[in-house]
Amino acid sequence: MVTLLETIFVTIIGVVGFTLGIIVYTKAPLKKANQIFFVFTLCVIVWILSASFSEIPEDLKISLILSKVTYFGVLLAATFLFYFSFYFPKEIILKTGLKFFTGGVTFIFSLLTLFSNSVIKGVIPQPWGFDLDFGNMYSLFLIYCILLVIVAFRNFLKNLRISSHLEKLQLRYLFLGIIIFVAASIIVNVIVRAIVGSDIYYRFGNYSAIFLVIFTAFAILKYHLFEIRVILTEILVGAMGIVLFLLPFLMPSLNLKTLTFLVFLLFLIFGYYLIKATHEETKRREEAERLTVQERVLRDEAERIAIQERALRQRSEKLVREFERLDRAKTQFLLATQHHLRTPLSIMKNYASMLLEGTYGKLGEIVKHPLSGIYVSIERLIKVVNEFLDVAQLQLDKGVLKKAKTDMINYLKKEIIEELLPSAKEKGLYLKLEPSKEKIPEIMIDQTKMKTAIYNVVDNGLKYTQKGGVTIKLQIVNGKLQIVVKDTGIGIKKEEIAELFEKTFERGKEAEKLYTTGRGIGLYISKNFIEAHQGKIWAESEGEGKGSTFYIELPRT
Repeated sequence: MVTLLETIFVTIIGVVGFTLGIIVYTKAPLKKANQIFFVFTLCVIVWILSASFSEIPEDLKISLILSKVTYFGVLLAATFLFYFSFYFPKEIILKTGLKFFTGGVTFIFSLLTLFSNSVIKGVIPQPWGFDLDFGNMYSLFLIYCILLVIVAFRNFLKNLRISSHLEKLQLRYLFLGIIIFVAASIIVNVIVRAIVGSDIYYRFGNYSAIFLVIFTAFAILKYHLFEIRVILTEILVGAMGIVLFLLPFLMPSLNLKTLTFLVFLLFLIFGYYLIKATHEETKRREEAERLTVQERVLRDEAERIAIQERALRQRSEKLVREFERLDRAKTQFLLATQHHLRTPLSIMKNYASMLLEGTYGKLGEIVKHPLSGIYVSIERLIKVVNEFLDVAQLQLDKGVLKKAKTDMINYLKKEIIEELLPSAKEKGLYLKLEPSKEKIPEIMIDQTKMKTAIYNVVDNGLKYTQKGGVTIKLQIVNGKLQIVVKDTGIGIKKEEIAELFEKTFERGKEAEKLYTTGRGIGLYISKNFIEAHQGKIWAESEGEGKGSTFYIELPRT
């Protein structure tokens, strides 16, 4: 039989459960998880209350009806826990077919439980109350409910693996409620039942379901430990409010009724400000917790970035060392190759010269002409090899500049203009040195290497110009001598200017079309010789077909 104390206890459980359901629902009434939890809470309350109240009536028919309602509540609680697992803490896809199948099976078992003897056949009177007589569908009913709970538990575990840190905290509170409920149910309904031999204490196993409700509500509302203060405060204020509301109806006189009603009104005001203050404190703590989490995330991210940056720096340093090693190897290879090339080329040049001079006998004109071509080609090849050798030596800091004071105006006329003017006239182009408006001082240069540098630039201008010509100008800018070489040729694309002096054996597409036999190394050699003089070279062009201007800047001392 149910005692008065137990009845009060069960009523408190019902009030607490319903209050939690309302709180969770009102926190976010549009969220599926909150809606389903509210229904789940109602089902658990129906389950607990009907199980307890079924022991009160002396009429066993009413006890039978309430017992059927109890198992109906169990069925619905298992079903909505199943649905809840697809929406908490994050949504998992619930297939429409599975949703309707589960709903259909639950509906059928609901009809069998409430309106037939298939699940609960009847009640068996006992000295302490009654035992249930289960029907032939009870085993299937039990298996179905257990399967729903197992699937729900599987979904929660699946969510645990993919959830964030905070969502994992939510699931841990949920699991704590499930563990308490399952442990209490097993102890009371299995172990105690086996010892006692009856269901006399089964109600106490049902009461443990309130722990599942409380911890689940706690997990939904917030996952911070201090949020429990808000929940408990709301429950306490609500329970005391109900008691104070009922007191006026129980008072014997009007004065006492009025007094207790005024106390009730004052309590409402006090309770409102108490809950408000608790909420504000909780919000401040939540903000502090949020900032702490953000700080931890940012710190972790900063550490991760620092590790990546350190790894990238180490890799970059390794690549730089490897590049320097390869560059040195390349330069050494060029030096070795050029040395080996220059020796046989010099021998070939000497033999060709001796043949042309008649050292080995007089040659006919038919032989002299191609032999002269061979001689000129060998000289050109030796010049290229020497230039490369000079560049390689400069890069290895082994090259020596033989500087001499030079009058640049006369130097350009004699070494550049006089040599290239015939080829310019042959193409119908002009090549001129523009008179300077200011006095050009003498500067210190290695005349051989500087001739190669300037010659390559002017020669390029003539090669890639079809109409017009090339103008050379000397000027002083910021205390430095500038040699400006301007042509009216094919121009340079803006994207090609940046790499114009960096790549060897590569030329622009338009340059390749116009002059197919170019080596693609002239400007590279010029840049190295000019930089060896502590100078610099750059080019400017407005685009294809608009000519180019090359600037060679050299120090005056």
